[in-house]
Amino acid sequence: MKNVLMLIGGPYHPFESSGKLIKDYIESSGQFSVEMTEDHTHLNRLKNFDAVMVYTCRQTLTAAQEKNLLNFVSEGGAFVGIHTANVTYLENPGYMELIGSRFTGHGPIAQFNVEMTDDAETIIPRATRQFSVVDEFYTFEKTTEAKLRPFMHGWWQFQKMVLGYTRTYGKGRVFYTALGHDERSAGHPEVLNQIYKGLRYVLKQKEEKVRVGLMGYGPAYGMGAHHSEQVKTTTGLELTAICDKDKARLEAAKVEQGEEVATFTDARKMAESGLIDMGIVILPHAFHYEGIKIFLDAGLHAITEKPFAVRAEHCHELIGLAEEKGVMLSVYHNRHWDPDILTILSILKQGSIGEVYSIECNMVGFGRPGQPWRTNKQISGGAAYDMGAHQFEKIFQIVPRDDRHGKPINRSAMLSGNYTKKRWHDTTNEDFVRAYVKFDTGLEAQLLVSSLCAAPKPLWCILGTHGSIVIEGWGSKAKLYTESDDGRILCTEMDQKKNEGPSYYRNMADHLLCKLPLIITPQVGMRPIQCIEGCELAAGENRVIRIDFA
Repeated sequence: MKNVLMLIGGPYHPFESSGKLIKDYIESSGQFSVEMTEDHTHLNRLKNFDAVMVYTCRQTLTAAQEKNLLNFVSEGGAFVGIHTANVTYLENPGYMELIGSRFTGHGPIAQFNVEMTDDAETIIPRATRQFSVVDEFYTFEKTTEAKLRPFMHGWWQFQKMVLGYTRTYGKGRVFYTALGHDERSAGHPEVLNQIYKGLRYVLKQKEEKVRVGLMGYGPAYGMGAHHSEQVKTTTGLELTAICDKDKARLEAAKVEQGEEVATFTDARKMAESGLIDMGIVILPHAFHYEGIKIFLDAGLHAITEKPFAVRAEHCHELIGLAEEKGVMLSVYHNRHWDPDILTILSILKQGSIGEVYSIECNMVGFGRPGQPWRTNKQISGGAAYDMGAHQFEKIFQIVPRDDRHGKPINRSAMLSGNYTKKRWHDTTNEDFVRAYVKFDTGLEAQLLVSSLCAAPKPLWCILGTHGSIVIEGWGSKAKLYTESDDGRILCTEMDQKKNEGPSYYRNMADHLLCKLPLIITPQVGMRPIQCIEGCELAAGENRVIRIDFA
């Protein structure tokens, strides 16, 4: 555990609330303990800390405090400056030389674009190359003869200017970001990620490589190539092995991924080869359980394509095995960050539709399904296990949560459903699935999956006590219905939000390599399975059943 002193305070900025966002994010890794304070006398006992963070404005250091800080960094200590760190301690020339720049001005708070430099990855691994932020755009002048190493630029009124840099100071390192005026910026996922990894950089914490093996490289939907590309483009991951029973597919893998990647026809041999640290299961749904178990039995981290499995009891067993082995287990719910759910969550955060009491998601169309294994119930698990698993995972993002534990406030539910076959008898998946979940607070959620629905239905219809949200389809505008002061229903249309921040592979690598919390935990992957399987059981027995969520 590293101890971090975080100095806050001064005019014009909500330092306490913004600082708490940063402190909580840093401490979420379990690697750091952050002491956030306005008391500068802590600089008199820096031997108790591994790093100092400055997030103050228009403050002054005593000569002794300045000397202690300079000596601390010069002798190998770590220093992080946030936003106003170059418009504070202005009367302390030694500090101004340490921080490396002096604030010269800013425009009004506005939205602007930020982009990383080409070598930012060596400072902030897996940084998003470009994102937008609402903040003050700081301009500053250099206050040191030392070389500053920019990692971030911003665009302001057609000019490209530095917004973040690092430097060496004696045996220590300095990291400065100009972002972080208030909660909108200090709480931005990219800014938080940047500050956290900047702290690791100045502490000289290094990352090891995670060697990855793929179980399955079949041609269906190109998922073998897809995951290979995700691995190759994620800093810290290395593709070292591929397993497939089809030798022709292994030859294709060698052509596409390179001869240096080892190939196997036996998954257990790959798991026990010593060539991989993590395995990814890219098999048809019914074989996820067996594939994951092979990796976990070998003491390896494991990821599976969604769905987690087709039986909730198998999910429970695998979660217990991963905990016993002390390894990561996750499900590839990459659609956690799809524009539709990001848009819904953004609207709900505003509170404009009040308390949500009904969630409907419709994955419907009309037409005979194709013939691949995904329409074979024995292999696929059923119609709801494909995109339905993704959409149920999104439903659980909407369900209110207990922030202390990351579990739904609604921890149990009554399930019912209708799973039926009416027309497409050359396939074995259901033609129509209605999975209905009524949570213990009264909130209802319904997932409709059908290849026998000739009537159009919106992708999402979310009802609240003061309005509703409707999204007709992928990429269509979201419609927000609210009540006017005179009782009329108003409709506001808005574009769906784009994901500018986290992604599945970035978060997973951040978890393994720098201890940030895993977003798609196995429990997240299991809840859709509990609902899909439970609703089918209820439908088959023509009753309502009760379940408790993990």
